[in-house]
Amino acid sequence: MMLVTTVVDADLAELARPFPTDFVERKDGSDYVAHHVVNQRLLSIVGPFDFELVQVIRGDVAAMPPDPSARSRRGKAGTPALENIVVGGIWRLTSTIDGRQVRVEEVGDVGDVHNWPHDGARLKDAASDALKRCAMRLGLGLHLWAQEHYFLDQQLRAQHRSEEPAIPDPTRPQAPGRATRSTPAAGE
Repeated sequence: MMLVTTVVDADLAELARPFPTDFVERKDGSDYVAHHVVNQRLLSIVGPFDFELVQVIRGDVAAMPPDPSARSRRGKAGTPALENIVVGGIWRLTSTIDGRQVRVEEVGDVGDVHNWPHDGARLKDAASDALKRCAMRLGLGLHLWAQEHYFLDQQLRAQHRSEEPAIPDPTRPQAPGRATRSTPAAGE
């Protein structure tokens, strides 16, 4: 009897696969992937998902006095104080991954509140940040946060190559193992 190994967590393995370097951008010393790319990749792996606003976070932002030595026009002019404006929000992403419904919540913040003319635009900016953070909780783009400490994709690949558990490397943190299922091949 020939056995065929069926990977039970194929979606998770695909979510853990790093983005190609062509999609990774750099801003203010940090690597990131644009919202539209994260959204497309998430849809291509898990299909339609729910993304709902749980809570709007409002706050006050102090004025910044003019700084003649600043590089930007806004820095030179200063910024006004803003009261009770949208500074972030909490969103919930619900999707099906490997047949299991998964729900994660993350906060998204407004990168620079003065960049946006009104709260609607600020909320949209925070939603983009929250979607990327929720996706990271599912493994998508996690390599950008973990950087040189990223091991999830390699660990999942090793588990998928064999029905036997990967031999643990004592120098690497180990995540709980993922299951595989062996089923007889068709006609066997």
